[in-house]
Amino acid sequence: MRHLLSKAVLIITLLVFSVSGVSAFDQDGYTTPNNWSQSVTPGKFKQSQRGIGFTEDSNLYTTLTTRFRMKSNEYADDQDIYQYIRMHTDEMELGNGTLKLSTFGRIADDMNGYADKDWEDRYFYSQRDALDTELENNDLAPRLYYGYAKFDGVVKNTSATLGRFYLEHLNSFQLDGADANIKVNEMINVYAFGGKPVSYYYDLNDASVFGGGVAVNYQDRTKITAEYSRLDIEDIDDDYSMFRLVQFIPNGSLLLDYSILNDAGTLEGNIDYEMVTTGTIITLGYKGQYDEADSDKTYVVNPLTYALLPQSKYNKYSASAYQAFLKYFVIGVNYETKIVDGEENFDNRNYNRYGVKFDVNGLPSEHTYISFSADKWDVDSNSSSDDNSRIHYSLHIDQELTEELGVWIGTSFSRYEYDYSLDKRKDSVRSYYIGGEYQPAEIFSVMIDLSREDTDLYDDVDSDLETSYTAELWASLIF
Repeated sequence: MRHLLSKAVLIITLLVFSVSGVSAFDQDGYTTPNNWSQSVTPGKFKQSQRGIGFTEDSNLYTTLTTRFRMKSNEYADDQDIYQYIRMHTDEMELGNGTLKLSTFGRIADDMNGYADKDWEDRYFYSQRDALDTELENNDLAPRLYYGYAKFDGVVKNTSATLGRFYLEHLNSFQLDGADANIKVNEMINVYAFGGKPVSYYYDLNDASVFGGGVAVNYQDRTKITAEYSRLDIEDIDDDYSMFRLVQFIPNGSLLLDYSILNDAGTLEGNIDYEMVTTGTIITLGYKGQYDEADSDKTYVVNPLTYALLPQSKYNKYSASAYQAFLKYFVIGVNYETKIVDGEENFDNRNYNRYGVKFDVNGLPSEHTYISFSADKWDVDSNSSSDDNSRIHYSLHIDQELTEELGVWIGTSFSRYEYDYSLDKRKDSVRSYYIGGEYQPAEIFSVMIDLSREDTDLYDDVDSDLETSYTAELWASLIF
């Protein structure tokens, strides 16, 4: 056991100090090819399945991913490079339980920088981004996304996580701290957590989050969870409580959430139901805020500390339906409306939203996926703004050519209508993208993604910004 603990301490020390000084995790536009609505790289990190011997009963799995990104327009170019490392072990025997170690970090650099740009005749540099800002204060912009040790059963009926991690309870806090779960009996678990919240953009050295909850699971059909959190962020103290009921019913489920941030309460409910005879899936949703929320509150949401803007009471209703037919096709429609009970403001307005989605899976070949989606927002006028609207549609095609090679191509269009000074203005953005991923061997994978964006959104700034290009290359070693 002493040999195991010494190895655990060694690997955690090496991994943490390899990205020391980091402050948090950036998703970097992560998504998957099957749900793109804009031109972005899927950014898929490969998981090692082989591993190398770490202890007698455990392997160490490692993925090294190098990412190169180039952005270009008529005004300026920018090249960035990122190096990621992801490592985890199998569960290792420790006392009467197990120990598992995981970590994920990166370093990055701007290969051509922005400091040499001529700012004398231009007042806007389009390629300056968060990485440029970070590099001003930290060489190689190190970040630790997570690094933790998870103990299960080492203390009877208890699991615990120590380090930097994401909570897996009702909230999604990211903490440098601890989380412990105790199994009281077959139905009841209690848990507690605490530590310093993680922010990638703010100094939160004096901030803290702690709390706990209880979860009841009755016959795997009724799940009730109650959680309380105490937040101390930027000298603002908040009490945040949440209650959740999940009830599984024949052919569906019911979810009910009630949360209260200090004195502002919110109720949310969703019903999912499948009509088995037709294969139709119907979803109904409701969310309502029953108290005014002022701006003197803070709520930690990963990856940023987000200060709630003033909000009036509101009620929001939604409905959607999905239908599969003729083996290869799925169509879906959705509707959402929000009704503000009180004064409207910038981020709390009455609106109607309509959407449609049509998917083809398996035509014209077995490994072809085609998806079309469209979305329209109608935002009502208020005392300070006229009515606004947004229209978006996209087409995506995904094709697996062989077990080793897959490609995708797509386009999207968005048009925004909004108040600009005293005039109504319409701006549009058209995007095109193409990419592919090739894995010729179990230990190596490479992905490339190319995109182009055309817009008139920046005409008042500089016409050189009308067309932009982005190229991304991801290469992974997996062992």
